[in-house]
Amino acid sequence: MRFGYFVDAQFLLEDDPRGREIFEGVLAAGYDYIETQLTKLLGLSPAAYEAFKGRLAQAGVPCRAGMMIFPYSMPLVGDGRDMRVIEEHAKRTLALAADLGCEVVVFGHGGARAVPAGMGYEEARGRLIDVLRVLAGLARENHLRIAIEPLCDTNMIVSFPEAAALAQECGGNVGAVFDLYHAAALGQTPEDILAAPERLFHLHIACPGTRETPRESDDYGAFIQAVKRCGYEGMISVEAGVPVGAGIAGAVDEALRVVRGAFDPPQSPEATAPPRGSRGIVTSPVS
Repeated sequence: MRFGYFVDAQFLLEDDPRGREIFEGVLAAGYDYIETQLTKLLGLSPAAYEAFKGRLAQAGVPCRAGMMIFPYSMPLVGDGRDMRVIEEHAKRTLALAADLGCEVVVFGHGGARAVPAGMGYEEARGRLIDVLRVLAGLARENHLRIAIEPLCDTNMIVSFPEAAALAQECGGNVGAVFDLYHAAALGQTPEDILAAPERLFHLHIACPGTRETPRESDDYGAFIQAVKRCGYEGMISVEAGVPVGAGIAGAVDEALRVVRGAFDPPQSPEATAPPRGSRGIVTSPVS
């Protein structure tokens, strides 16, 4: 498996020292990749975008997963949606994802995909399928896969089985995410992925309840066993906040130790997770 960390790209758009510190800490920690928001990257100048790519290349940490295909304000199901606008924006974000080297793009957008007042569930679901089929076609052109993310803060597609069933109607390159935080918030269990393991395209992990970075004191046994039982060997991203008061470097390091240790344990006492700096000492941060 490969182990990544979600980095909020907002620090590239405004002065955000903490966001920048998290980014640089992740690059130094030895993660295999980062995950970030594609639409935010569209807001960068060409020079800033190239500087971002250059920093990733220097550190040896690619961007292998993306999210935020659309602005959160863009209606996807309700009144006011415009399929032409949706398709044109998706063309830009998925082309950018391919340029970055992404393999999977997460489809979340809980608010934009929610069933609006006055619309039936089946009509809303049909409209969502229209959007996902457009994404499937564009993703195929860009050699990407789309992963639908069940979310606890929406009223449509809130579980992995629902997301997998929806993906089944949208194409072979559309699957689902299992996000431990969102599932736990709704009382769901990791065993849900066993209902459709072939549609498990991506994983998100955070401490259930707090959505903070995983710690060695946490118990992820049921999650680990379910993932191993379904034979998943893809990517898993830490999508979590650093606890208030905690050191950023220590928190992102510990999260990697926890996740890598769970799924890719050392084969001998001498085998340990890569030390900080194994991906390149921070020498020239993105400006």
